[in-house]
Amino acid sequence: MPKIVAIHSFRGGTGKSNITANAATIIAQQGQRVGVIDTDIQSPGIHVLFGLDEAKIDKALNDYLWGKCAVEETAYDVGEGKVTVMG
Repeated sequence: MPKIVAIHSFRGGTGKSNITANAATIIAQQGQRVGVIDTDIQSPGIHVLFGLDEAKIDKALNDYLWGKCAVEETAYDVGEGKVTVMG
């Protein structure tokens, strides 16, 4: 059964991205598929923690929200197909 875990804070610099990346990695290492959505609209950065090259990102969550692409176009596989990052 799918589960949703939300990690949130009103302040920046509290470690949300690091906790999210570490939790996603641990869950993926246990054989589960994980989707990570970075909803920091002004400064998304979760892709950096997963080593996703910005030059390879041609669509982001903002593009979907503005109606410029389908949501599937904003997803990028990292971590041997077990982790998908969107942001």
